[in-house]
Amino acid sequence: MWCTSGLFVTIVFVVCSRLASAEVILLNDENFEHLTQASTGATTGDWLVKFYAPWCGHCKNMEGLYAEVADILDGEINVAKVDVTANRDLGKRFDIKGFPTIKFISRGQVYNFEGRRTAPELVEFARGGYQIQSPAKVEPPGRGLWGDLKLIFKHAYKTAATDLKEGRYFTIDILLVFLPVLFFILVLVVLFAPLPQPPKVAAKQRSAKSDQHKSSTAHSAPPTSETEASISGKPSDKKLD
Repeated sequence: MWCTSGLFVTIVFVVCSRLASAEVILLNDENFEHLTQASTGATTGDWLVKFYAPWCGHCKNMEGLYAEVADILDGEINVAKVDVTANRDLGKRFDIKGFPTIKFISRGQVYNFEGRRTAPELVEFARGGYQIQSPAKVEPPGRGLWGDLKLIFKHAYKTAATDLKEGRYFTIDILLVFLPVLFFILVLVVLFAPLPQPPKVAAKQRSAKSDQHKSSTAHSAPPTSETEASISGKPSDKKLD
């Protein structure tokens, strides 16, 4: 009987522990900024966020480990996750290029986790290990077209710098970086290059130039004998009536 009672107490304890475990908060495009206040400085605390895809094998293997991290950091740091395949705006906003990607958000700054995906290293990173990195400012939501272009150019600039260092000079990112320069040169050419004239106008101009040439030729014709005589002071051979 004592064994049965002990087993029952153990089962109840395990069930209660599971029920009391901290849940990983599910973030999406609609609730992300409201809950995290990521771009405004965060009055809701710091956030450890995993960006994942449902089909990603590494993401699936990390589920239990990430739940353990949430239990350890419960009441200290918010632990959340984002399905990027269903929330592409967040994926663009935080420049997610692979899965899983883990970021730490604190006071309007974002830090990338680059260590081994183990519970101790994630906990250490969230509790202060992130401070050894240079943070990036959290992009505000609702960027619009100009904001998207700015983000694309910013990413292309970083990638182009890496490409140039590695000796790759003909990549898409380098082309994107130099597009504004090429556009500026094109604008200068359009503004200052002489415009081609219509055929009729060009023909009239050529005709006018031809008439001017004939007129100047006529004015410079050789003088007559009378004119020559008057100029030289010699009498003219022409008889007066």
